Amino acid sequence: MIKTTIIMGVAAILLAILSFMRGGWEQLLKGLVLSGEMLLQITPLLLLAFATAGLISAVISKDTVSRWLGREAGWKGLLLGALAGALVPGGPYVFFPLAATFLVSGAEIGTVIAFVTAKNLWTLSRLPMEVALIGPEITLIRYVITFIFPFVLGLVANFLFSGYTEKIRAGIRELQKSQEAKSKH
Repeated sequence: MIKTTIIMGVAAILLAILSFMRGGWEQLLKGLVLSGEMLLQITPLLLLAFATAGLISAVISKDTVSRWLGREAGWKGLLLGALAGALVPGGPYVFFPLAATFLVSGAEIGTVIAFVTAKNLWTLSRLPMEVALIGPEITLIRYVITFIFPFVLGLVANFLFSGYTEKIRAGIRELQKSQEAKSKH
C-alpha cells in the first residue's frame, strides 16, 4: 500500500510539473480543479462501496459465503460469482472491495476471479449503451465469445493458485487492518 501511494504521489507531482511547464499556473490550476471535481464525484461512491463490503461481512456469515462461494460450492460457486459480477453495478471502487470481502469471507479464489472477470466482460448496466453505440450484432458476438472466460479463468485460478488462497486472504486482512488503523488516526 505504501509503495502504491508513493508511486501515485510521484506520478501526480511529475504530471503537475509537466502541466505547469506546458501552460503555467493556469494549466496547473485547471488540472487541480478537474481533480477536485473527480474527487467530489467519486467520494460518495467510494464510501458506499466500502460500507457495502463491510456490511456484507457483518450480515453474511463466513459459513454461508464458504458454502455458496467456497471450495465446497464447486462449479456452482463459479456460476454465482460470475452472475454476481455481471449484475453488480458500478466501477472498480465498488466491485474490488466486494471481491476482497468475498475472498476474506471464504470464497474460493476461482470464484473471485470469475466475479471480477464477469464484471469486466459482462456488466449488464453497460448493455444498453453498448447496443446503442456499436449495435446489437457486435454486442451479441462479444457476449457469446466472452461467455466462457469467467468460468475458464476461475477454474484455472483454482487449479494454479488454490494453495495460495490462505496466504492471499491473510494479505488482504493485513491490508484492511492497516487501513483501519490509519483511518483511526
